[in-house]
Amino acid sequence: MKRNLKLKEKKIEQRELFSLKYGKIEFNENDIIYMVNPLLGFPYLTDYILITSEEHLPFYIFHSSEDPTVSFIVVDIKIFFPDYKPNFHKRDLKVLQAKSEDELKLFGIVVVPSNPKESTINLKGPLVINLEKKLAKQIILEDDSYNIKTPLLKE
Repeated sequence: MKRNLKLKEKKIEQRELFSLKYGKIEFNENDIIYMVNPLLGFPYLTDYILITSEEHLPFYIFHSSEDPTVSFIVVDIKIFFPDYKPNFHKRDLKVLQAKSEDELKLFGIVVVPSNPKESTINLKGPLVINLEKKLAKQIILEDDSYNIKTPLLKE
C-alpha cells in the first residue's frame, strides 16, 4: 500500500520595517543577513537586509532589521575598483562558511556628503558577504595601501 505523504511547507514570516530614511520596507526572514561579528560602532546589531532598487543601482542599502535608524549605502567594490584584491585570513573564510573567496561579495561602505562628487568608500574595512549563506563580516585589512576614505569618483 502506497502512502501519500504531504510535506509541510515552512511558512516564511513576512516582516515590515519603518525606516526613518526610506519609509516602509517589507522583507521576509530569508532576506536577513547575519553579521558574524557586529559592524564597528554597532555592537548590538547583527541582522541586516540588503535592499536593491533599479533606480539606485549600483548602490544598495544595507539596513538593520533591528533598528530603523541604522542603514548604510554600500556598493560592490569591484565596480569602481576592479583591481581590488585584499588578502583575507583563512579564518575569515571559515566563519563566513565559504570554501573560497569566489563565494564572497565585497561591498564598500560609501559616505555621500552634500556634494556627491566628493563621496568616499571604505576600502580598509570591506563588508564581506556570503550571499548564499546569508552571513557577513566587516574585515579590517592589515594592508596599509587601503584607506577608510578613498575617493569613490576619479577626477
